[in-house]
Amino acid sequence: MDYKTYIVIPSYEPNFRLLDLIKDLNSFFKSINIVIVNDGTTDTSIFDEAKKMKNVVVLTHEVNKGKGCALKTAFKYLKDLNEKMIIATIDSDGQHLVKDIYRCINFYKTINNGLLLGSRMFEGDVPIKSKIGNNSSRYLIRCCMNKYVYDSQTGLRVFNDELLPFLLKVKGKRFEYEMNMIIDIIKARIELTEMKIDTVYFDNNAKTHFRPIKDFLKICSTILTYHLPYTISLLIYIISFILFETLIKNPLFTHFSLITSTLIFIYLPYILNRLNLFKGTRYIERYSAFYFNKIFAYIALNSGLYLLFDLCIPSIAAMFIALIITVISYNLINTFSSFKKEIYLC
Repeated sequence: MDYKTYIVIPSYEPNFRLLDLIKDLNSFFKSINIVIVNDGTTDTSIFDEAKKMKNVVVLTHEVNKGKGCALKTAFKYLKDLNEKMIIATIDSDGQHLVKDIYRCINFYKTINNGLLLGSRMFEGDVPIKSKIGNNSSRYLIRCCMNKYVYDSQTGLRVFNDELLPFLLKVKGKRFEYEMNMIIDIIKARIELTEMKIDTVYFDNNAKTHFRPIKDFLKICSTILTYHLPYTISLLIYIISFILFETLIKNPLFTHFSLITSTLIFIYLPYILNRLNLFKGTRYIERYSAFYFNKIFAYIALNSGLYLLFDLCIPSIAAMFIALIITVISYNLINTFSSFKKEIYLC
């Protein structure tokens, strides 16, 4: 089946690099369709010039709505075309080299499945706020979603038309939309692939519209929201164990309180996710299997550690030490079981 190629470029207050980018795309690709979204720019001269160029459609927001809204406007336009297509989203400031865009699209045509990220290596002179933002989001995704994503903030993303309805449902209006996209892709167990691209910054990334504090906090809160069931279950574990130990004085109930609390700690996130956060996704089936497969191992680990420490220190202290070791093991096993040693394609 013949797939058309579309390039989506959300843009707010662009400079001349946008016009150069369009020229380069048209010269590099034999057949290309370019959809630009003017996200409320008051001086439309650049967009007026873009409209005159080959293979370009310009969609317009009367006011600035944010990158997420701009992408959704383009996705709605493409969905309504009802065509078979490969779609790439890129930034308008020239940070994605045309040769990398071409490589990512060509490779995606060979897999034609899921979402492909053009991941920057962050080598050379990288602005400090970009380093902090990417390292932090990479760590949070790895800890909270059990997935290793090297560049979660890249604007170069490739997918096909079948993913458009899914992406239109992803929440977010500004830069947090791109993080939500990755989180929802992971939740739904949709294939996620990364491909090496060059890292390019102009003028120390001075033209970016990313708000370092406000937008970064939105991104972090988005990731941590999906970790709330785990945090809640941890607190309930501690409270329930202390209640069992203080209210039921009989030593025979020590194992009962320990096992019951551990069951709450391990299984409550699944219940909370099923009731709310992951409802209606394919993630549920495998999430359930994960807990059933792991639960007895964690009970055994936590119980064994507790009994060991309880021989020499008070019961509550033994519980906390056993809990700390169990939680560390819990996260390490989940993290390294999802770690891919070779996630990048040459």
